[in-house]
Formats: sequence, structure tokens, C-alpha cells
Amino acid sequence: MSSKAENSKCLLLNADYAPLRIISWQRAIVWSIRYENNNNYGIEILSYYEDKHIQGSAGKQYPVPAVAKTLRYFNLYNRKINFSRHNLFIRDNHTCQYCGIQLCSSQLTYDHIIPKCRFNENKKLSTNWNNIVTACRPCNHKKGNRTPKEAGMKLINSPIEPNYSLEYLPWFQEISTIRGGPSYELWKPFINIQYA
Repeated sequence: MSSKAENSKCLLLNADYAPLRIISWQRAIVWSIRYENNNNYGIEILSYYEDKHIQGSAGKQYPVPAVAKTLRYFNLYNRKINFSRHNLFIRDNHTCQYCGIQLCSSQLTYDHIIPKCRFNENKKLSTNWNNIVTACRPCNHKKGNRTPKEAGMKLINSPIEPNYSLEYLPWFQEISTIRGGPSYELWKPFINIQYA
């Protein structure tokens, strides 16, 4: 195997050529072979890296997949977005909803607008899209176990359940890590120009 190929990634497109996710080149090869005659799960490899290959038997070299496409269309936009810390920070643009400071994920927390302790019967009901906002540590500490009104703090945006959109797709977050590299150049025609 070429050392250049080892960590190479493959952009997987939906059947409509919209980016779906980023997978390993190994997975692209396995899926293309395993589901070769299955239109429900099969993928078609569209392009390969020019300078990356794997060594086969008898000295034969095989190119490493760069872009592949599913044979079946997957409608992702009608899905509900799972509530998670990661998705919450995306919804709130990594911005504290009390002071407006934008921070990286490791510097953020989330805050229950109506404190968890006020949900006497079922505390799990307190953790949902409409009762949680992104907060920096100082604001979260300042608010404590009070409502924003009780703490004399104002929310910048009212929390709502987000609609599924591009930034929630797995490939979107990964693009920033490969920007400017050889993968990015090959993937550019398939990435929406406003996000490239």
C-alpha cells in the first residue's frame, strides 16, 4: 500500500450528487464490491486519486477512490435532528445565548432555561430543544439554578427545534479539516460553492 493512501478519505455523494458523508477509501471499495448488484445499498466510484494506490497481488496496483455516489437516493432533510450537545452548539452557532460570545465547543456548556430542579416529576423532560441553550461557563455559573428572568439575564434567541439543514450533515464539519489539501481539490466540484 502506498503510504500516501493510508489516511485518504472518500467523499460519498447521494444519488443526486449532493455530499452525504466522508468515508474511508477502504469502506468505499468494500461497499462498491459487496453491493455491486444491489441498487438499494450499492455505490459507484466516480473518481480516484491520481497519485495514490494500493498494491495488489502480482505487483498490480489499484487506484484509491476519491469520490463515490450511492445508487439509491437518501432523503436526509425530512429527518428529525437528534438532540445532542454537538447539534445544540451548531444550532446556536457556538455562541453563548446570554452574552453573545462565540467560543469553541470545549469552552461551551449548555444551560436549562427552566432549571432541571423545577421538573419535580420527570427531570428528563427538562432536556429538550425548547429548554436548552448554549452558554459560556461564566454565564452558566452566573445564572445558576434560576430562570433567566430571576437571574436578570436576557436570552439572545428563543430556543427552537432546528430543521435539518446542511450544517447538520456529517461531512460539513469535516470539510474544514481538509480545506486546501488534495482531497479538497477533487471534492470541490461536488461541494456547494457557498460552503467551499
